[in-house]
Amino acid sequence: MDGLLQPRIGGLYHGVSRQAYLQRSPSQMQELENFLPSVDYAGFVDRPGTRLVGALQGANYATSGHHFFRTTDGQRWVVLRRAEAGSIEVWNVESGIQASLTVGPYVQSYIGSTTEGLRYLSLSDTTLILNTEVTVGSTVTAVTDLTAVYLVVRKTSTAAQIYRVTSEVGTASVTVASNTSIGRDSIALQLATGITSSLPGATATLVAPNVIKVTASASILSSIVFANNWDEEAAYTIKGRVTATSDLPATFETGVPILVDLGSGSTKSSYYVRYDSAKNAWIECSYAPNGATTGSLTASTLPIRLHQTATNAFELQPCAWVARETGDDDSNPFPDFVGYKLTALANWKGRLWLAADDTVYSSQADDLFNFFRQSAREVLPADPVTLPIETQDVAKVAWMVGFRSKLMVLCDNAQLEIPGDDAVTPTDAVIGVVTKYQLDTVCPPRVLGDSLYYTGPSSGRSALWEYQYDQQTANNTAEDLSKHVPGYLSGKVRRIEGAAQSGRVYLWDQSEPGKLFVQTSYWKDGQRAQNAWSSMSFPGVERILTYWVHEDTLYLLATSGGLLKVLTMLAEAGLGGDLDADKRLDHAVAVEVAWNTARQRSEVILPTAFAAFAEVVILVNQGDGWWREYTGTVVTDGSQWLAHFPYQLAQTTGYAGLRYTRTATFSPFYPTVDEKTTPLGRLQVARVTVDCMVSCDYTATVTRPDRVDMVTGVSPRLVNSVPVPEIAHDVSLSVPFNSRGDAASLTVTTTSTGPLCITGLTLQARYTNPRR
Repeated sequence: MDGLLQPRIGGLYHGVSRQAYLQRSPSQMQELENFLPSVDYAGFVDRPGTRLVGALQGANYATSGHHFFRTTDGQRWVVLRRAEAGSIEVWNVESGIQASLTVGPYVQSYIGSTTEGLRYLSLSDTTLILNTEVTVGSTVTAVTDLTAVYLVVRKTSTAAQIYRVTSEVGTASVTVASNTSIGRDSIALQLATGITSSLPGATATLVAPNVIKVTASASILSSIVFANNWDEEAAYTIKGRVTATSDLPATFETGVPILVDLGSGSTKSSYYVRYDSAKNAWIECSYAPNGATTGSLTASTLPIRLHQTATNAFELQPCAWVARETGDDDSNPFPDFVGYKLTALANWKGRLWLAADDTVYSSQADDLFNFFRQSAREVLPADPVTLPIETQDVAKVAWMVGFRSKLMVLCDNAQLEIPGDDAVTPTDAVIGVVTKYQLDTVCPPRVLGDSLYYTGPSSGRSALWEYQYDQQTANNTAEDLSKHVPGYLSGKVRRIEGAAQSGRVYLWDQSEPGKLFVQTSYWKDGQRAQNAWSSMSFPGVERILTYWVHEDTLYLLATSGGLLKVLTMLAEAGLGGDLDADKRLDHAVAVEVAWNTARQRSEVILPTAFAAFAEVVILVNQGDGWWREYTGTVVTDGSQWLAHFPYQLAQTTGYAGLRYTRTATFSPFYPTVDEKTTPLGRLQVARVTVDCMVSCDYTATVTRPDRVDMVTGVSPRLVNSVPVPEIAHDVSLSVPFNSRGDAASLTVTTTSTGPLCITGLTLQARYTNPRR
């Protein structure tokens, strides 16, 4: 059985597949480089060009430890980790201007020589920097020896009685006759006078009408006893502590800490208070005098802050970590991350969260740098939270990230969450496992839209996992989005960024350091309608150090020709409606074109970033419907870099940049039965018609191992011998194929500065199946 067929392969937005040929959809590609699958266009479109922001000498900078961020004034910045220990710079990635940086004490030593171990958390105009290689330290104030005791005349009566102070160096007393009217203040004053005169080495003063302060040596103070021979409750001594709140005098010496020990054995029953004369009240405090703190986290071992102080100015300073103001090591202990290296940080629910080993810790609510309790007497809802992970085989927390109403805590082999639907408090907060997948702990996870993305090993390959939470069913699911591209990510993914609006996730694989892999998703009616893969490469870029997506603009920091360059690229490609935005030109910079009469050539001045390139493309709009493409030779005149070409132009402005190649290789063609490919029979393809929504100049190459490549293409117009891409809409190209569908391959390639969007193929073929 045989027949003539003209099958149409449309919907070319499913990207690359690396499964067996017969397992692929006909609309999946063998290779797609510098093309982006797009449901909007029902095909794939070449990526936008890049803009060169600036370039620096690459040898001055580390290969990792950099960070892009945004401030509230709308400006975008990059922190550059210099090669020298402890040194960073801040640059504006729109203007290419370096910001001034004021450096505070010991922040450079905190950064040290660390690069890959730096973690960044940007909050409004402040970016916190964590060094995961530094062990957290602390300082504790020692408890001072007793320097004074206080004698309190609590009450008097009409009975005959004696108020007596005894010690190892003498005795002082006041005798009160029966039915004598004498006040507590008079008794206290007489006793103070008697103590000073009768107890050698002791000095007594009144600190309140009925309270005597006695200072002496420790030996004398420890021997002092104050009593009343008639009523044992009429007089008592305070030696740094009381056993009941009723023993606290109504007025007292300001700033002296007194331990209230109620004797129940719990920390709530043992706390420090001091008298505040301004408030005329006793308030909780620490054991240090005058409200001093008794313990602090060592700021030089904790995250530091980069803060914007003016339009183009920043400061790098230690954070103002709050010291312990109440309690002691028992009633208000240090957080348990002291003595450990912090591994992750996050901002969630108004708290700063830190992780160390297998435990996560939060600051007080709305007090990001306070990890001590407000009161030693009770645990308050705003107090810090400590949540140890009690799941087996979890060794260390790698990352924390807020996702929906939860804080996701990601470990090497488990993913946990802290629910945040209700208030997060020390008594109510919990942590639990939601999924258990192997995680690549070096690659930071990213939240994009309503999904969380992370990477991990899977059957000897890198896998991109998409974690989602269904609010209605309360189900947690994680899907391997790279299942159908085994080997496409050949190394280890070390970074994930994305543009939620365009549905694109960008991944950097360390085995191909000059490329980005792109995963594109589209959902319709709650079902995934697209899971497409492609890749992007950039001419001259040797290694991408870091990248960032903000407001659908991709920012790249990369090495190129010994330089460190910042490039930007739109996440979505236009189809030629805007000449400036839709040009396909990499490293694009605006230039002025000047005619050199002596040399009879046009010249443009280039940034030094082009020094490594022999040629550039110079685009000039001369009213031809698209840019004229002039090839410029790059030279130096000794003081600057130039590009020249032998044409005199009336127009004096344009762009200079680099061409970049876009390549799309289609999967082999097989016959289909019930929309599934089949190896049965023979599909002989005579021609392939390539359908384009928008077309520029490109080539279509048919490759078969046993013959010379057949090349068909669309050429640019020539205007005065200068190429001008012909931008056409809804056009087709007929390509001779003349082969069995699975014996040859079709590749579309272009280096044009015009856009190319391919939406489908039509095969002119004959199907033969002798078995039927």
